[in-house]
Amino acid sequence: MPRYFFHYRTDDELIRDPEGQEFEDLDAAEQNAAEIGRAIVDRALSRGEDPRLPRSIEITDAKGHDLLYVVFWAAPGKARRGQEWTPSTLH
Repeated sequence: MPRYFFHYRTDDELIRDPEGQEFEDLDAAEQNAAEIGRAIVDRALSRGEDPRLPRSIEITDAKGHDLLYVVFWAAPGKARRGQEWTPSTLH
């Protein structure tokens, strides 16, 4: 199974995933990145941080090649705890 790495980017920094995780394919890795994005926005909300700041998960392969960017933030009308939102994906 291929190993994917999920690097977290904000406007100020890039936090690299040194271990990665194995997934059946890129679609499954994308789903994982979306779940990570939701958790990050939920955490920002619980800490009183602005959940509308753009963030992304950059998915790379084991050789470091960029495969997919999952960009996420909570829209202004949905920046309240418990409201549904969906991350955007850039292929």
